[in-house]
Amino acid sequence: MKYKSYITDLHVNLHPDQIDLLDKWYQHTKKVADFFTLAYYPYHMVPVKNGFKAEEELDNATRNQQWQVIEDYLKAHNSDDDFISFLGYEWQGTGEDGDHNIYFKDDSGRLLLAPRYQDLVHAFSGLEVMGIPHHLAYSSGNRGKNWNTHNERFSPLVEIYSHHGSSESDETNLSMNRHVHMGPRVDGNTVVDGLKNGYHFGIIASGDNHEVPALVKHGRAGIWASAYTKEALWEAMQQRRTFGFTDSKIITWMELAGQPMGSIVQTDVASQIIRTEVTANNRLERLELYRDGEISQIKLWQPSENVGPTVRFKFQIECGWGPDPNSFPEASSKAWNGRLETTGRVFSVEPVYNGFDNDYAIEDDQHVSFTATTHQPAQQDGWMRDNSLKNEGFIFEIEASRDSQLSLSINGLTKYYSVEEILAASHLLVYEAEAKQLLAEKTGITEYYRSDSWYHNAYKVKLYRGATQSAYQAAAKFTVLPTTSEHSYYVKVVQTNGQTGWSSPIWLSAPTKK
Repeated sequence: MKYKSYITDLHVNLHPDQIDLLDKWYQHTKKVADFFTLAYYPYHMVPVKNGFKAEEELDNATRNQQWQVIEDYLKAHNSDDDFISFLGYEWQGTGEDGDHNIYFKDDSGRLLLAPRYQDLVHAFSGLEVMGIPHHLAYSSGNRGKNWNTHNERFSPLVEIYSHHGSSESDETNLSMNRHVHMGPRVDGNTVVDGLKNGYHFGIIASGDNHEVPALVKHGRAGIWASAYTKEALWEAMQQRRTFGFTDSKIITWMELAGQPMGSIVQTDVASQIIRTEVTANNRLERLELYRDGEISQIKLWQPSENVGPTVRFKFQIECGWGPDPNSFPEASSKAWNGRLETTGRVFSVEPVYNGFDNDYAIEDDQHVSFTATTHQPAQQDGWMRDNSLKNEGFIFEIEASRDSQLSLSINGLTKYYSVEEILAASHLLVYEAEAKQLLAEKTGITEYYRSDSWYHNAYKVKLYRGATQSAYQAAAKFTVLPTTSEHSYYVKVVQTNGQTGWSSPIWLSAPTKK
């Protein structure tokens, strides 16, 4: 394969009141992604009357001044850092065409808040600019995607998943319920509708994050590029060599007749093979092939039995939970310090972050140290901000003897697990003594007829059941038959834990017989 995958969050919104966080977001993204994209958010909430607020465009002077700050910052860092970034902003217009993130290949660009999508297409004609639609499945005229005005040259990619949920179709099991005021989703504007309308576009997922870039749980994008340069990354996006996934990394490749995902293939060969390769983060359950947005073939994934003495595997730890922040506001955050030791070899560590204050170091082949800070927000705010539980974690990829043990030391508690135990089941560390002390000091409770009072308020670490390499890596083939009508095909990957990934489509047809 001549391409390499690069992971990023293609939907990071920096608001007018967050300009001073630009460097923090950029530096954080360097830790968790392969390149940085920023979609400046030139809108704000304005009080109207009796407590009601409405969203409107920021005034020209303020947004132009802030846009210049962002331009200058990214231009300087693109020149000085070995870390690529792309400048962009969010466009909403009148709401009739759907929201789009506008990105520029160059380090400068015109921030244009035109009323309609066609105005953007016209204004940026001939320039290296793209507009990526997001949360497509909301209703027509109300910031859902308008396929009647779509231009596939200007918009070579679409966002299938974000913290809004899934815009794949109106029937997917991945819901779209977080922003209840914008919903519900409906047929007509989904990704599948765009395919049925005959459009060519690549698929990504990305967070629509407004607080922390590249949050794992909100989805991210993968790019298959020939090199790590702005030109190669931009070319890959223009050619639709992209994929998306909902949570931790699900790296997906698909090709047909030697042509990569995103290609338009015409062939007179009667039968063709779609080949797909997947490297997931845990056990794969199935690979689904969709033809024109409808499920066509399913392959249930069966890992091979590893009977040798050594096994390569992945497993995740997750730190967090803890005291109810409404009762114990002083305990709404928790610092974690940990170390993993194996007699085998550490191949990789994938961060599973929801916040900023986390890090890890692979000290050598046998040792990994890590730190994290978890949060339990007490206040709930449904507009833009993510106030859900912010646990933190890591996925370790290790090769070791099946009968060997690894040790996990976190905040003074050390546990030993055999490789077989990790592959057989999940495990839980409960910091119950700490919770009992907290309850005793604050409430005087030292006894209760069941464990609720301290267990419900205890910090915990979960070790998720591990998966062998043959369970998280797959290579599959699908046989398809070209017809004189063009049909789209994409692969959807589903893990046993529900995490999902998508390839971009390939379009296939046979020449018309004379």
